[in-house]
Amino acid sequence: MKPQFHLPLSTYPDPSSFTIVDNAIDLARQNDADLVASIPQVRIPQVHQPFPTFIDVDTWRGQAEGYSRDSGNSLREHVTDAISETGFEVRIHGFEVREPFVYERFSEIARCHDLSIVEASELSRQLSETLLFGSGRPLVLFPATSVCSRVDTIAVAWDGSATAARALSCARIFIERATKVQVISITDDKEIDEANRALLIASLKHSGFDVEDVSIQAGGETATAAIQSAARERKADLLVAGGFGHSRLREFILGGVTRELLVKADLPVLLAH
Repeated sequence: MKPQFHLPLSTYPDPSSFTIVDNAIDLARQNDADLVASIPQVRIPQVHQPFPTFIDVDTWRGQAEGYSRDSGNSLREHVTDAISETGFEVRIHGFEVREPFVYERFSEIARCHDLSIVEASELSRQLSETLLFGSGRPLVLFPATSVCSRVDTIAVAWDGSATAARALSCARIFIERATKVQVISITDDKEIDEANRALLIASLKHSGFDVEDVSIQAGGETATAAIQSAARERKADLLVAGGFGHSRLREFILGGVTRELLVKADLPVLLAH
């Protein structure tokens, strides 16, 4: 059974970049996965104004919907150009959706696929949060400014939590193709169960992986920066992370690491809730 990857592409108010399209195509090709690109035609509901105004609402609605249509056409053309000489096929799922329900519709579509691929940026943050908490599927976040390489070495941010374990399970499609796994834990951020950590490393080694044990201290860095720095220094191609956060009171909705990764990823990140 081929993996099914989902690429949600925004068309309004800010269109997705061509870079995320290129990264998604490369990731799907490397992992022998099908790729479905969801491209919405956003419809703006009519606004009934109780008082006279100088704003031509109907004209504004038409311009907004036209912008969504034009952005969608540009993204379709880029997908076609990107795969024209590769023999790879990307299915386009076009649909109409009313504002403000675009992200919720993306989340519903994501539930039918193994993972969604999103750009890590402030513009995509709301989409990423909706997918992470609403789809029940993992995200793969790509840096906003670079096309990334093949996934051979995988870094796992491990704190022994259930969400970290879920993220590791969701990353299986990539781990099975990897040549090396790094288990990264920050020892001065929160208490780490060393026996549990040793058991994970032994399990991975028993599965035949070359495993690197990486225990670090964050020092003055944020946990996110420390984890990403450790992964980059060791040439990791993908970081796998779950709820690697602080106390529930401080990080009620999003863990600190999770929140920061959604807007700033220095390397590809698989994130699961």
